[in-house]
Amino acid sequence: MVETADVVIIGAGVIGLAVGRAFAQVGREAIVLERSTTIGSETSSRNSGVIHAGIYYPKNSLKAQLCVRGKQLLYTFCKEYDVEYKRCGKLVVATEENELPQLNKHRDQALANGVFDLHWLKKQTVQYLEPEIRCVAGLLSPSTGIVDTPTLLTRLQTDLEARGGSVVLNTLVIRLRSSKEICVEVADFKLKPKLVINCAGLSASSLARDLGIEHNQFFAKGQYFDYTYHNKDRPLFRHLIYPVATRETIGIHITVDLHGAVKFGPDVRWIDEINYDFDESRKNLFIQAIKRYYPNLVEDALRPGYTGIRTKLVSAGQGFADFRIRGPQETGIPGYFEAIGVDSPGLTSSLAIGEYIVALAES
Repeated sequence: MVETADVVIIGAGVIGLAVGRAFAQVGREAIVLERSTTIGSETSSRNSGVIHAGIYYPKNSLKAQLCVRGKQLLYTFCKEYDVEYKRCGKLVVATEENELPQLNKHRDQALANGVFDLHWLKKQTVQYLEPEIRCVAGLLSPSTGIVDTPTLLTRLQTDLEARGGSVVLNTLVIRLRSSKEICVEVADFKLKPKLVINCAGLSASSLARDLGIEHNQFFAKGQYFDYTYHNKDRPLFRHLIYPVATRETIGIHITVDLHGAVKFGPDVRWIDEINYDFDESRKNLFIQAIKRYYPNLVEDALRPGYTGIRTKLVSAGQGFADFRIRGPQETGIPGYFEAIGVDSPGLTSSLAIGEYIVALAES
């Protein structure tokens, strides 16, 4: 059976839902197909839930542009649609003098990206704000925050459907085909839409391959330890705490959720096959990294949390890779759009990515 459609989005993570909603906002009939029985069950539900400011990414990169724009859109969406969030702020801390030049680079990069609210803090000020933190200096990012991701996903779906779109769960896209027109094949029928948007996350590159489009794809696994130690007199941490970033990673950091619970992570491990097993043997690596800025860590209070997998367009040691968001002009496939390699700050950027892809489609 072959059916026609207007816009089909593959993947009901935060990116797919945001893209579907963006098309519905401009009056297009958007159908989001999801292979799982729930929305956001892959990457979207296995991250830090941080609303990033836009500090680290090269000027004019999609990550820089869409993070800064997405942050604004996301805070507005949360207010309008009653999604719990907290603009708690983030401290990026240098623990040694030799990290100060990199901390300066973070500040300069943020300014280049249009993030004008960072504050350079002396050691004494950081320790006033966060008495448990050891450092020589820090940067305060007041516009960094955290969001209730499950509610965000639900609100995106609800608004998409209220605007005439739909989310179809438990529907695996088997393959994509293109001759004169693009075709989406699922188990028992075929869809021939006007537009297909590939937002399939960890599976996005393999679906693009059906159309003869090759992407390098690598998987970076990260895990989080929960922290069960509590200070009876005051919250243990009031801000998110990050070490100075390296070429590879923004580091094992402290996240405080909306209820004050603390977790540490993620680390980075390059893997060949997708699995979400937790590796407790990496606990010592976490301890060493955390004690550089939080020397009073109670080691026995670290408990296994969860793992997540990020899709990457470059492998270990290859540095920065931007989001790859393209339309027919770049792919050469009429009606086909793709969002490939959308790792961090994908959640923050999600609404801006939806806006961006709709603009591509209407140009």
